[in-house]
Amino acid sequence: MSPTTPTRVAAAFVALAAAVALVVSGAAVARQSQSAAGGTATLALPPGTTPDFIFPIVDGAHYSVANIEQFQRLMYRPLYMYGKKGQPILNEKASLALPPVFRKNNTEVTITLRPYTWSDGKPVTSRDFTFLFNLLKANKKSWAAYLPGDIPDNVKQVKVQGQRKFTLVLNRSYSPIWFTGNQLSQLMPIPQHAWDKKSASGPIGNWDQTPAGAKAVYDFLIGEAKKAKEYATNPLWQVVDGPWKLSEYRTDGYSAFVPNPKYSGPVKPKLDKFIQQPFTTAQAELNVLRSGGVDYGYLPQSEVAQAKALEGQGYNFAPWVSWGINYLPFNFANPDVGPIFKQLYVRQAMQMLIDQQGYVKNLFKGYGWPTNGPVPIKPANKYASSYVKNGPYKYSPDKAIALLKSHGWTIHPDGASECTGDCGAGIDKGAKLSFKLMYASGDTVVSQQVQAWKSAAAKAGVQLDLSEAPFNQVIAAAAPCQAGAKCSWQLVYWGGGWLYGVNPIPVGDQQFLCGAGANFGTYCDKTNDANIRGVQRQAGLGPMIRFQNYMAKQLPVLWMPYRPYQLSMIKKTLKGVEQSPILSLTPEDWSFSK
Repeated sequence: MSPTTPTRVAAAFVALAAAVALVVSGAAVARQSQSAAGGTATLALPPGTTPDFIFPIVDGAHYSVANIEQFQRLMYRPLYMYGKKGQPILNEKASLALPPVFRKNNTEVTITLRPYTWSDGKPVTSRDFTFLFNLLKANKKSWAAYLPGDIPDNVKQVKVQGQRKFTLVLNRSYSPIWFTGNQLSQLMPIPQHAWDKKSASGPIGNWDQTPAGAKAVYDFLIGEAKKAKEYATNPLWQVVDGPWKLSEYRTDGYSAFVPNPKYSGPVKPKLDKFIQQPFTTAQAELNVLRSGGVDYGYLPQSEVAQAKALEGQGYNFAPWVSWGINYLPFNFANPDVGPIFKQLYVRQAMQMLIDQQGYVKNLFKGYGWPTNGPVPIKPANKYASSYVKNGPYKYSPDKAIALLKSHGWTIHPDGASECTGDCGAGIDKGAKLSFKLMYASGDTVVSQQVQAWKSAAAKAGVQLDLSEAPFNQVIAAAAPCQAGAKCSWQLVYWGGGWLYGVNPIPVGDQQFLCGAGANFGTYCDKTNDANIRGVQRQAGLGPMIRFQNYMAKQLPVLWMPYRPYQLSMIKKTLKGVEQSPILSLTPEDWSFSK
């Protein structure tokens, strides 16, 4: 999945009048929650995390947790949902299909849909899957999750074997763990009987069965999805198979859901309504939280000391541990400093100047943990190796200085160390360890991290020139460099890390394969590519260990500590909340105690 924003970014100050208005409206919601028969649960949305795209084939501009895990999946169920009891594992109960059956040396996979119905009473069928698949094939380059060679490219044929049963014939043998977790989990059957049309007034047909028709249908649906003001009224989006239907939507991200009475899943909603309430700043949300105006809110990291007081007001404090990593990319394609970054010893020295444990203790107030490689070490899981858990590069400015000296650098503490010997291929004598670092603004903890790193790096003569910009600008600036194009950025840090959400098997193909779309620094290593392909194609955990240990040692990026997705405050009367590490929401499990 795409990079996540810095945890709980505060975008700007709000006027006192606006804050008071939010408190009043929040209190009204709280009263409504208590008066309704099943209750209305209100979830606080932090700045920068509001949903704004409803069509399940998501383009690059809308590829986010807010849109997929916390919006679309309330209404449209994927074949396979992940996240169960705090673990990034398959949640069979919440999945639309029975567990997949792999045959013929894992070159075929048979999928049987559970007996679900759409909200208009029509059954969910194999035809709804082929409709989705045909649209993906014809429009794959517009799909944000597409990687060349992955789905739909790796499926030679879809053989329909019944109303709810079909088999995918694959182009080679694949690991069942990887194929289920990172391919099938991305696929949500969509209602062919309601959506297979080329215009709002046009007839329903089998238009998707030709490439030209599938392109026309996709263009129509994408066009409708851009009309956000009509989300709650457009008949297209009222045909759902998930537990919830959208009843209200505002372009600021406010969303209200009511139960889908035709939902066929095992857990029916107990609430009368579920609301996602956006906030423009963390402080505005905190004001409403103190008033009791939200049922499920969060504490800004800098305000964690207030947890005890809020617990006394009827909340439970529950850090939400997500399935992700945090890192800071190098730009290996930068013509000036790229040759320096390509030297492993330089990357090692820079990593040893990052005090991850110190940041967790002093900046995160203890709520965080190190990242040592591409596989998360929390929550506890079967994927992380002991090598990654321990971390090969501990904080040690002295070792960093010694390493640089041994490779031809003259150290200038509080200045820029200079290459005076043989410093490696492409590095001229006189080159300096001076780099530009752009980081995301608005999050105090992110600013504190880069300032602390700058201070520690200065001891080794690694000079960091800091600048800040909004999250979206940082991500835009860090776009992978194209051949022949000007590529001026050097180091970037958006602060929120990378979530393994719709791709829960942490293989790093989107971030670290040569040429991958989210490989911001254009890192390219053929051994790493082979290791990633091994995870995708070979059964067992051996390939995963080989992949992550190589990446941990090679440092394609600088590893930074990871924080909980949020420091949740959940009303004690709100029962059944399970904080999935994939960050999906299942409010159908929630209920209010009397």
